[in-house]
Amino acid sequence: MSLSIRCTTLLLALVLITACGQQQADAIRVENGWIAEIPPVIRVTAALMTLHNDGDNPKYLVAASSPNTASIEIHKSVVVNDLAKMIQQKELEIPAKGSLEFSNESGLHLMLYESKDIKAGNKIPLTLSFKDGSSITVDFEVVDRRKLL
Repeated sequence: MSLSIRCTTLLLALVLITACGQQQADAIRVENGWIAEIPPVIRVTAALMTLHNDGDNPKYLVAASSPNTASIEIHKSVVVNDLAKMIQQKELEIPAKGSLEFSNESGLHLMLYESKDIKAGNKIPLTLSFKDGSSITVDFEVVDRRKLL
């Protein structure tokens, strides 16, 4: 086998492996994704959105990440005995042909830790990862929360 045929074969194999390893969550759409602006001295903020599952099977959100944060956790805010607290969620179901809202009303949010460049008008990429190994990366706009009131 000639060197050029071996190189071409190796290149095709690498492309296929990469494509298989980076499955896109085609059935998932993100609507109204935004991150609350924070002052430079604060390093924690929250992201809200609505996830839509256009597929025929439920999808399970299990993680999120961004190059602009050290880590992201999926949380639900609840009130227990008149005290508000956040409970980390290991996975959340987005039902088939349904949606899941991350909002003040639902209590669901992504908690971004050690965040940087969280200034109104910036767009921050967030990658949402699902139990089936698929993922989707979406730019979330940073919004001055005071303007939403």
